[in-house]
Amino acid sequence: MQKIILTLASIMLIAFSTLSAQANKTYCNSRFGFCIGYPAELGVSTDSPVNGDGIVLETPNGIEVSVSGSFNVMNWAPGKILEYTTEDFTAIIGAKAEAMEAETTAQGFETLLAAGTYYQYAQMRSKGNVYVVLTITGPERLLEDMKSLREQLKLTFGNTAEGR
Repeated sequence: MQKIILTLASIMLIAFSTLSAQANKTYCNSRFGFCIGYPAELGVSTDSPVNGDGIVLETPNGIEVSVSGSFNVMNWAPGKILEYTTEDFTAIIGAKAEAMEAETTAQGFETLLAAGTYYQYAQMRSKGNVYVVLTITGPERLLEDMKSLREQLKLTFGNTAEGR
């Protein structure tokens, strides 16, 4: 009987450890009406997004995730915001960034940029006069990890009057 109880306790401990390892956290920005669910092992960086309104997260192995919102006061089309996103990546890495993949619609874009030995997955969504940009940046050797992380991030948008 004790052996059965010990075995069940061990199974429960393993199950709890597995669930804890898969736990997620959420960051929400009420000003721009977005939330991002992310794996708990990502740490909050001391850096802030380019516009200072969002969050920067880091993985232990060097991948950086940034999400920020902006009011589209200049009424830029997604293609123009993609140009600025590409320019920002070029400036950060110090090498010219080029789109390896890109899809642009009236509501946003998704792209994979390459600059030197670094890659950046970037996604932009817009609603009304608000847009949100999500980037995942890391070295070429972590590209598969970046793709996996991209699947784990859950971005929701449209939680304010401006974003609806």
